Amino acid sequence: MQEQAKPAFEAEARLVADCRNRLGECCFEDPRDGNLWWTDIEGSCVWRMDRDGNTARFMLPGRAGFILPRREPGFVIGFPKQLALADQSLSSFTRLHDVEPDLPQTRINDAEVDPFGGIVFGTFDETPQMEDRRPVASVYRLGPDGSLKRLFGDVIISNGLAFSPAGDIMYFADTPDGRIRRFRLGADFASLDEIEPLAGRDDAPGLPDGGTVDADGSYWSARVWGGCAVRFDDRGRITARIDLPTKAPTCVTLGGAGRRRLFITTLSTRHSAEELTDVPFAGGVFAADIDRPGLEQRLCTL
Repeated sequence: MQEQAKPAFEAEARLVADCRNRLGECCFEDPRDGNLWWTDIEGSCVWRMDRDGNTARFMLPGRAGFILPRREPGFVIGFPKQLALADQSLSSFTRLHDVEPDLPQTRINDAEVDPFGGIVFGTFDETPQMEDRRPVASVYRLGPDGSLKRLFGDVIISNGLAFSPAGDIMYFADTPDGRIRRFRLGADFASLDEIEPLAGRDDAPGLPDGGTVDADGSYWSARVWGGCAVRFDDRGRITARIDLPTKAPTCVTLGGAGRRRLFITTLSTRHSAEELTDVPFAGGVFAADIDRPGLEQRLCTL
């Protein structure tokens, strides 16, 4: 890892939801109701937490790589091989598109609402043996008109999707590759041009998983197997670090009062029995109060 100056802001995250998710992911604070939502992919469920810390769990008909809010009541959900619309109670699901039906080893993974009301999402080669995984996955856009377009391929594990405040930069990470990549966007995805990466594989502990952007345009990265979340400025310098008691943060979002609370999901799979004994709340949701505000979650206009 490259030598970096000590971050200007450091804190320890605290447990706010002892939900013991197998694979917590895709968290966001819903501007429609102020609730925090996230998925437990391997648990085939979605969780909701209100501002008072009360949680509810919603069982799904399959694993969900992501859940994101619509402008209308309800959500868009990425099941392993299918995009679907869900009602607000998560009891009714309407198919939108099948995704990579010819690639049985892939499933839908990370996603984010884009600045134009669509959703960008990626897929994931989930071949059981990690050394056998190959760059057969891709990144797609679900347009606000319901169309589906492949943006690029040559991906193993899609993660880190986020957009700048102005909506002109898209961030993306293929977790095994380790870089946080950047793309310049044209209006409504008329163009997508890769520019220099924000950060490299050795610029922070662990590997990049989920990401989000704050109101200043800095990028937060959940560092899976690195036990922390870090904030990069636009020059790739780490300006903040939040440490966790568990080594596997998976996704980050900003919410709470003034959107100055960083929420972090984690996973409990791929831990030894001894590790889970030492850290029994692996798979929980953690939070830390930070020094800069986040952006309001965008809504899909589909």
